[in-house]
Amino acid sequence: MNSEIRIKSKIEFEDLIKNGEKIGNSYFVIYYKERKKSFSRFGISLSKHFGNAVKRNKYKRILREIIRNNQKKFKKTQDYIIIMKKTCDSLDYKVIESKLLALLLQED
Repeated sequence: MNSEIRIKSKIEFEDLIKNGEKIGNSYFVIYYKERKKSFSRFGISLSKHFGNAVKRNKYKRILREIIRNNQKKFKKTQDYIIIMKKTCDSLDYKVIESKLLALLLQED
């Protein structure tokens, strides 16, 4: 994911969580909110309870790759914050991808 489509600012994270809509399952919580730009932006978050920094960064890389490969399935006029829960730490790439996409398609 290039830096143009990432949400990094704490203020933007807090605003989206406070004012956005929320969907979730036992693996993810996704906050999303309409915006006026012509492309989506994404923020990824994992709790420190998920594991050490190496493990959290590994799963962030997995999520970024899933987003990059499936960008056409996201609405182009929304910002997303994806929070991965600890239940994902034993799943492989394909299962994580299917659970995330199932939740996103439910949002429509």
